Amino acid sequence: MAPLFGLALLSALLAPDSTVQRDLRDPPVLPSATAVPAPDVPPEVAQGSGPRGTSGEVHEDGVGYAAVLAGPPEGRWANVVIGVGHPTLAPGTPVELTALDSGRTIVAMVVAPSSGAVVALSPGAAQALGVGDHAGVRVRTVVTSPQDLRALQAGQAASPRLDAPPTLLVALRHKLPNERVATVPRLPSRPAVSAIRPAPAPQRPAPVKPRPVPEIEPPVRAKPAAVQVPARGGLMVQIAALSSGERAAALAKQLGGRVAPLGKLYRVQLGPFADSAAAQRARDGAARRGYADARIFHTD
Repeated sequence: MAPLFGLALLSALLAPDSTVQRDLRDPPVLPSATAVPAPDVPPEVAQGSGPRGTSGEVHEDGVGYAAVLAGPPEGRWANVVIGVGHPTLAPGTPVELTALDSGRTIVAMVVAPSSGAVVALSPGAAQALGVGDHAGVRVRTVVTSPQDLRALQAGQAASPRLDAPPTLLVALRHKLPNERVATVPRLPSRPAVSAIRPAPAPQRPAPVKPRPVPEIEPPVRAKPAAVQVPARGGLMVQIAALSSGERAAALAKQLGGRVAPLGKLYRVQLGPFADSAAAQRARDGAARRGYADARIFHTD
């Protein structure tokens, strides 16, 4: 009995395990190709709509005309110099700005909400981008380095960006609103010609008779105006007293007055006038012509 029992025990130990053999024969379980890993983004972002990048954040990319930021940033963003206002993005979001006229590209930070325009530029952002109010720009969210974020928050500029290529600028300009897109004026169409008319024969110009050359007479020197003495009685307006008789005569002729010599002086006078109102009007007219010292006096 003992040899038989030992032989049975040895057979049981040497017999292959059916369970082990079945596990080794089964194919290994591989992950399904259609399995979707669990998202690692915050719940509020995962429930949103719109295109997403690898970071899970909603990206904005728009083209339009920029406005001017209403006021300086406040609170936490008061030190930001290159800042913008955006209709949808939250303050603290970095954005990339591209000027559609030059292709210049910079990085700015959203510091306040805005409305009415695709983006509102602070004075520092407009100067860094090299544009003014109502300039065509492209604004989109970007992922920046921590160094750039700290620089923007400290009032400094982020690391420089490459300018946009001309081919991209042409495509972006076509996305601007139609009312502001510069168009090339079209030439007016020519009316259709039903029949070709022969050109009229050129007419010969009539012969031009030579004009007689006028004889040139020697210039006649103007004689000095005769010195006129005002009539006695009434009101007079004295304009000026000059030492040159010729200048006095010229001034009197210009104002419609007379010259009254007195010693070495020649007095230019207007009048006589029958009443003080007429004399005052003449005096005011002389004052408007630059002779403010004109005065009214009585003659005997």
